[in-house]
Amino acid sequence: MNEQQPSAQHTWNVTVNGGAPQMGQGNVQHNTFGYDPGQLADFAREVLAAARTADLSAEDRTVVEADVEALQAELVAAEPDPGRVRQLGQRVWASAKTYMPPVLATGLAQAVGGALGIPVGF
Repeated sequence: MNEQQPSAQHTWNVTVNGGAPQMGQGNVQHNTFGYDPGQLADFAREVLAAARTADLSAEDRTVVEADVEALQAELVAAEPDPGRVRQLGQRVWASAKTYMPPVLATGLAQAVGGALGIPVGF
């Protein structure tokens, strides 16, 4: 018994809930929870640019611009409140859907809708 060498045994337990398992060295996992501030800022700029060039009444344009500007102000705050960002993002989404439905057909809009938990349907 004294002459037996201890052996190293490795036990791998991998639980995968969607996606593909990654095993080995050099793998990196990136988790993203909630909204992507950069993506949301891009969407706000996209909606604002569309509002300024679209054939909207002055009143409708004012509503859309005010919603977008409120969201942009929250996004550049020192510590944006995630709940407020979500609320303002949903307001921008509602304004865009009401006044400028073609803007919501972009891939960026669909990604933002997914991040905000808003169904992308017209």
